[in-house]
Amino acid sequence: MIATALSFACSAAQQQPGPNSPGAAAVPQATAQLTATPQPNNPSNSTLASLNDVQDAVTRVCVDAVAIDINQSTPFIVGDFNGDGSEDLAVIVRPTKGALPKLNSEYANWIVEDPQKVVLPDPNKAVQRLPKPPPRVLVRANDLLLLVLHGYQQSGWHHQYARQTYLLRNAIGENIRAQSFAEAAKIDGNKNAVKNRAGDVIGEKLTDHDGFLYWTNGRYAWWE
Repeated sequence: MIATALSFACSAAQQQPGPNSPGAAAVPQATAQLTATPQPNNPSNSTLASLNDVQDAVTRVCVDAVAIDINQSTPFIVGDFNGDGSEDLAVIVRPTKGALPKLNSEYANWIVEDPQKVVLPDPNKAVQRLPKPPPRVLVRANDLLLLVLHGYQQSGWHHQYARQTYLLRNAIGENIRAQSFAEAAKIDGNKNAVKNRAGDVIGEKLTDHDGFLYWTNGRYAWWE
């Protein structure tokens, strides 16, 4: 899409009120034409989002801690990833130089997670013992991260109150896209992950397996 990797700084945030390669470059005017491609049969992606709009949102929540990696064929997607009816944003970013202390601060206003390490209860078992929680997930200098920003009311991720942010490690694969839960159910053999859920998932091929990232009402988990 864009051959040269450009970096865009990103901005510190506070939790929204109510329900819920390093080095930044100036934004050339031409980038304003880059838009998120709507996915067929997915109303959540019907709104075209410009890269400048995405940059504004990333800066609002992360200041200069991360930079958008527009060297990706699909640097961002939109969808209702937490199923609340408000449009959310998912952006591929990298840590900026010297930002690790800020990104890994215990006072940061975003949540760092590894969806591949999230262990959820088996809905088919009434009684079960879960493993101990994994160690705290930390961002590393060379990480490629998926930043997920939850939207707020009708304006979605564009709203100034949209601040709830997740930074996901080990979550960037191939053919990343927004999918409805109905579409995801077709590839979910036992339908445990997508049963009676609203909204969208983030479909992709990760570690040579087709699957999707989905909201568990508290965190993002990987399903394959």
